[in-house]
Amino acid sequence: WYGFNCGSTLGMGSAAQGTMAAQVAMNTTLAAATGGLVVLVLRYALYRKYDISGMCNGILAGLVSITAPCGNVECGSAVFIGLFGGFVYQGVSILLQKAKVDDPIDAFAVHGACGAWGTLAAALFDWGTGMDYFNGWSGWS
Repeated sequence: WYGFNCGSTLGMGSAAQGTMAAQVAMNTTLAAATGGLVVLVLRYALYRKYDISGMCNGILAGLVSITAPCGNVECGSAVFIGLFGGFVYQGVSILLQKAKVDDPIDAFAVHGACGAWGTLAAALFDWGTGMDYFNGWSGWS
Protein backbone atom coordinates (compact mmCIF):
# COMPACT_ATOMS: atom_id res chain seq x y z
CA TRP A 1 0.00 0.00 0.00
CA TYR A 2 2.86 2.40 0.67
CA GLY A 3 4.27 1.84 -2.79
CA PHE A 4 0.88 2.53 -4.34
CA ASN A 5 -0.33 5.43 -2.19
CA CYS A 6 2.99 7.24 -1.77
CA GLY A 7 4.07 6.31 -5.29
CA SER A 8 0.99 8.07 -6.62
CA THR A 9 2.73 11.38 -5.90
CA LEU A 10 4.58 10.58 -9.15
CA GLY A 11 8.02 11.46 -7.85
CA MET A 12 10.02 13.16 -5.14
CA GLY A 13 12.03 15.59 -7.22
CA SER A 14 10.92 18.61 -5.21
CA ALA A 15 10.25 19.47 -1.60
CA ALA A 16 6.53 19.74 -2.35
CA GLN A 17 6.39 16.21 -3.79
CA GLY A 18 8.39 14.83 -0.86
CA THR A 19 6.10 16.56 1.60
CA MET A 20 3.06 15.17 -0.17
CA ALA A 21 4.53 11.63 -0.13
CA ALA A 22 5.17 11.99 3.62
CA GLN A 23 1.62 13.23 4.20
CA VAL A 24 0.24 10.30 2.21
CA ALA A 25 2.39 7.81 4.17
CA MET A 26 1.24 9.27 7.48
CA ASN A 27 -2.43 9.22 6.44
CA THR A 28 -2.07 5.62 5.23
CA THR A 29 -0.51 4.55 8.54
CA LEU A 30 -3.07 6.35 10.69
CA ALA A 31 -6.10 4.96 8.87
CA ALA A 32 -4.73 1.40 8.82
CA ALA A 33 -3.86 1.42 12.53
CA THR A 34 -7.21 2.93 13.48
CA GLY A 35 -9.20 0.46 11.37
CA GLY A 36 -7.36 -2.48 12.91
CA LEU A 37 -7.82 -1.28 16.48
CA VAL A 38 -11.51 -0.52 15.97
CA VAL A 39 -12.24 -4.01 14.66
CA LEU A 40 -10.16 -5.63 17.42
CA VAL A 41 -12.15 -3.76 20.08
CA LEU A 42 -15.50 -4.34 18.36
CA ARG A 43 -14.90 -8.06 17.99
CA TYR A 44 -13.77 -8.32 21.62
CA ALA A 45 -16.94 -6.48 22.72
CA LEU A 46 -19.15 -8.71 20.57
CA TYR A 47 -17.52 -12.12 21.06
CA ARG A 48 -15.32 -11.74 24.18
CA LYS A 49 -12.35 -13.04 22.20
CA TYR A 50 -9.40 -11.32 20.61
CA ASP A 51 -9.74 -11.93 16.87
CA ILE A 52 -6.40 -11.32 15.20
CA SER A 53 -7.65 -12.24 11.71
CA GLY A 54 -10.48 -9.74 12.23
CA MET A 55 -7.92 -7.13 13.25
CA CYS A 56 -5.95 -7.83 10.07
CA ASN A 57 -9.10 -7.33 8.02
CA GLY A 58 -9.68 -4.13 9.99
CA ILE A 59 -6.23 -2.95 8.95
CA LEU A 60 -7.13 -3.74 5.35
CA ALA A 61 -10.45 -1.92 5.82
CA GLY A 62 -8.54 1.17 6.97
CA LEU A 63 -6.15 0.89 4.04
CA VAL A 64 -8.92 0.50 1.48
CA SER A 65 -10.85 3.37 3.09
CA ILE A 66 -7.89 5.79 2.87
CA THR A 67 -6.65 4.85 -0.61
CA ALA A 68 -8.87 7.30 -2.51
CA PRO A 69 -8.48 10.30 -0.16
CA CYS A 70 -4.91 9.68 1.07
CA GLY A 71 -3.45 12.69 -0.73
CA ASN A 72 -6.15 15.22 -0.03
CA VAL A 73 -7.15 14.90 3.63
CA GLU A 74 -5.68 16.06 6.93
CA CYS A 75 -4.33 13.60 9.51
CA GLY A 76 -7.33 13.92 11.82
CA SER A 77 -9.61 13.15 8.91
CA ALA A 78 -7.48 10.09 8.09
CA VAL A 79 -8.02 8.80 11.64
CA PHE A 80 -11.78 9.28 11.32
CA ILE A 81 -11.83 7.66 7.86
CA GLY A 82 -10.02 4.59 9.23
CA LEU A 83 -12.26 4.51 12.31
CA PHE A 84 -15.45 4.65 10.27
CA GLY A 85 -13.96 2.15 7.80
CA GLY A 86 -13.56 -0.30 10.68
CA PHE A 87 -17.21 0.14 11.60
CA VAL A 88 -18.27 -0.23 7.95
CA TYR A 89 -16.26 -3.44 7.62
CA GLN A 90 -17.62 -4.96 10.83
CA GLY A 91 -21.21 -4.00 10.04
CA VAL A 92 -21.12 -5.35 6.50
CA SER A 93 -19.36 -8.51 7.67
CA ILE A 94 -22.13 -9.22 10.17
CA LEU A 95 -24.79 -8.35 7.60
CA LEU A 96 -23.30 -10.78 5.05
CA GLN A 97 -23.17 -13.56 7.65
CA LYS A 98 -26.80 -12.99 8.63
CA ALA A 99 -27.80 -12.97 4.95
CA LYS A 100 -25.88 -16.27 4.54
CA VAL A 101 -23.69 -14.86 1.78
CA ASP A 102 -20.66 -17.09 1.19
CA ASP A 103 -17.72 -14.72 1.64
CA PRO A 104 -15.29 -16.57 3.93
CA ILE A 105 -12.55 -13.95 3.79
CA ASP A 106 -14.86 -10.91 3.91
CA ALA A 107 -13.59 -9.66 0.55
CA PHE A 108 -16.73 -7.65 -0.18
CA ALA A 109 -16.84 -6.14 3.30
CA VAL A 110 -13.21 -5.01 3.00
CA HIS A 111 -12.92 -4.02 -0.64
CA GLY A 112 -16.46 -3.29 -1.75
CA ALA A 113 -18.00 -1.56 1.26
CA CYS A 114 -14.85 0.17 2.51
CA GLY A 115 -13.90 1.15 -1.04
CA ALA A 116 -17.26 2.84 -1.47
CA TRP A 117 -16.83 4.58 1.89
CA GLY A 118 -13.32 5.75 0.93
CA THR A 119 -14.54 7.17 -2.36
CA LEU A 120 -17.23 9.12 -0.53
CA ALA A 121 -14.74 10.22 2.14
CA ALA A 122 -12.44 11.69 -0.52
CA ALA A 123 -15.08 14.28 -1.33
CA LEU A 124 -16.37 14.81 2.22
CA PHE A 125 -12.99 15.45 3.89
CA ASP A 126 -11.06 17.22 1.10
CA TRP A 127 -8.40 19.13 3.11
CA GLY A 128 -11.02 20.13 5.65
CA THR A 129 -12.32 22.93 3.43
CA GLY A 130 -15.84 21.59 3.23
CA MET A 131 -17.76 20.55 0.17
CA ASP A 132 -17.33 23.77 -1.82
CA TYR A 133 -13.65 23.27 -2.74
CA PHE A 134 -11.81 20.39 -4.36
CA ASN A 135 -8.12 19.92 -5.09
CA GLY A 136 -6.44 18.04 -7.91
CA TRP A 137 -3.26 17.79 -9.93
CA SER A 138 -4.44 20.48 -12.31
CA GLY A 139 -5.21 22.85 -9.44
CA TRP A 140 -8.94 23.19 -9.91
CA SER A 141 -10.92 24.46 -6.96
